Amino acid sequence: MDHHQATPARERRTCWTLFLKYHRRFCHFIKDISHLSAGIEFLKILASPGPTGGHSYVFQVRLEGKIYALKLFNLTQPHWSASHFERNAWDMDPFIVECQVYDYLIEKKLVGMVGPYCYGWLMITKAQENLIEQKLRKSFDWRRREDTMEDPIRGLLLEYVEGRNIDEACITEAGAKSLRDQLNHLHSLDIAHGDLYPRNIMVSNDGRALLIDFSAAKLYPHINGKLYERERFLNYVQCEKRILELVLFRLQRQLKRHEGMVFTEAQTEEEAYGGPVHKWTDKNYAFVD
Repeated sequence: MDHHQATPARERRTCWTLFLKYHRRFCHFIKDISHLSAGIEFLKILASPGPTGGHSYVFQVRLEGKIYALKLFNLTQPHWSASHFERNAWDMDPFIVECQVYDYLIEKKLVGMVGPYCYGWLMITKAQENLIEQKLRKSFDWRRREDTMEDPIRGLLLEYVEGRNIDEACITEAGAKSLRDQLNHLHSLDIAHGDLYPRNIMVSNDGRALLIDFSAAKLYPHINGKLYERERFLNYVQCEKRILELVLFRLQRQLKRHEGMVFTEAQTEEEAYGGPVHKWTDKNYAFVD
């Protein structure tokens, strides 16, 4: 997954221009559906960047009579050095990363089995940006700066899933197994989720459990020195498996709504986690009814 390419010094270089130049080579399977953008009707905002930052808005939209979720990414772009820009963009730009994950899932016929179904990527024009603000009566901070002023907003058209995050939902034994399977499928593709918190695990109203938001995924080999070596990457994915087992154990033991359900055979948190449980898990993976 090493996408490093030499780029002429005079060329305007942003994450968008890089993606546009190489996406047919490195994201061959995910479709460009930008021709559908003009027909999208924005209905409401489902998620916004948090107060401490963030990189995307998620909207409920209608297209050709069907409801979807549309994830639009802002133009966040760190001031990377020229020598590392391309590799950093492919490994860390949220839109490019999530496109790559869905591209692999589509190629392996796992899209919709792992996470929500992805129909493709698109861009919207500045005129459409203005229409969105008028329709929803809200201004959006796309975080443009001088070097990205010409870039369009990019997005992913996803299956709309009505449901709740796992800390608020009721999960079934089949749902617990599905989460293990989804994580294992990702790991089998040399992809770590990268942000495996309750906010990124969803349960639909009909009981389907899904991993969501692959924008922070780590694709091996990763630019991060701690994940570039194979052994360290494997340790990272093993840690994700341990975290999921701890989550399932706590959902089973701490929430009355799961009484009688068996998500794990572990008898203690340490057994589920595979070792001593760190204190930081109490902040990030605590569940209450």
